[in-house]
Amino acid sequence: MNAVAGGLLLAALAYDWLGNLAHELIGAAMFGLLIAHNTFNRRWYGSVARKGGRDLRGWLNIATIAALAAAMLTLLVTSVIISRSLFSLLPIASSFAARQLHAQAAYWALVVVAIHVGMRWAMIMASMRAWLRLGTPSIGRTWILRALALVVAAYGVHSWMVIGTGSRLLAEAEMTLNLWNFEEAALQFFLHQAAIVALFVCLGHYATCLTQLRREGASCATSCHK
Repeated sequence: MNAVAGGLLLAALAYDWLGNLAHELIGAAMFGLLIAHNTFNRRWYGSVARKGGRDLRGWLNIATIAALAAAMLTLLVTSVIISRSLFSLLPIASSFAARQLHAQAAYWALVVVAIHVGMRWAMIMASMRAWLRLGTPSIGRTWILRALALVVAAYGVHSWMVIGTGSRLLAEAEMTLNLWNFEEAALQFFLHQAAIVALFVCLGHYATCLTQLRREGASCATSCHK
């Protein structure tokens, strides 16, 4: 469900390619999935206040979810304010500041969603191994996947600079979703954005590995790539 919601968020960034109505429909579908996801995992929120003695990984998880909630709430509120289709009949005046904040929140949400997925990547890979019935861990397969992750992450750094994501996160550039010439290079846009997501998935995953290494005194390879 997280992957689908992230894919919808990625698609919604292609505003100029989709048009306003499709953009708003995709956003509505994404928020529907997020509501379902949070409803399914509602027990986690109740356990946050009760659990004590958290380690670094636990606090990072809480911080990531809090940042994601803030970004999504900002997206939701500004979506209603600037809506030209689904909520256009509401007596709310749109503003340039709301559009700017909406675009900035979208980029922050993309980055935080990727980190959120990366922090759960070991669990995702374990589920994939079980689903594909791969059996016992393979050292060769692990190193092939690590090499592939390194290549994709390196391309993600390149894409970060091409898209100018850093300046958009900090609102140093003009915040707009019309940032790409989709008539000439639609596929490249999605490849660049997907590479940026993969970069932060890797960062989230290996940051989690390091916290486990610090906590358990075990190697990152054995704790995260079984």
